[in-house]
Amino acid sequence: MQPSTPPKVIAVEVVPTQPTQADRKAIDYLSAQTTKSLPQITYVVKIRFQTMPPATSHGWALYVDGFRIPKYWEYKNGIYFKVFDPQFFADHQGQLLRFSQNGSDFVETGKKLAPLSSQKGKSKTKSKSKAKSETDATTLPLQSEILT
Repeated sequence: MQPSTPPKVIAVEVVPTQPTQADRKAIDYLSAQTTKSLPQITYVVKIRFQTMPPATSHGWALYVDGFRIPKYWEYKNGIYFKVFDPQFFADHQGQLLRFSQNGSDFVETGKKLAPLSSQKGKSKTKSKSKAKSETDATTLPLQSEILT
């Protein structure tokens, strides 16, 4: 059986969004586990593909360098995963996104995870005062708005 070809990644974007009800529970749980208060923000990391690959019986695991992303979902133009702790971006800034089917052989995408601070300028936020209000989740877009 010939291995499937990994999807070609053409863009990576981080979008701060309003957390869903399930996200809020996850944020509260993680805050309690880490004994630090996490912001009520869900960071959606959108990975845009050149074309959507066909479904196969052997999927590709997504990694940021050596860290396996435990769960990701499909949207119209690619895949996305959620981050609840902004420290993730500091810990993994500049690291390559990679795919693997076996956890040891990797296919590089050529795209890196940028630090969160450089992503803020790409959001709809324009002014400094509005940027500070990003911690108020009600000013952020809904996930359903950015995943269409």
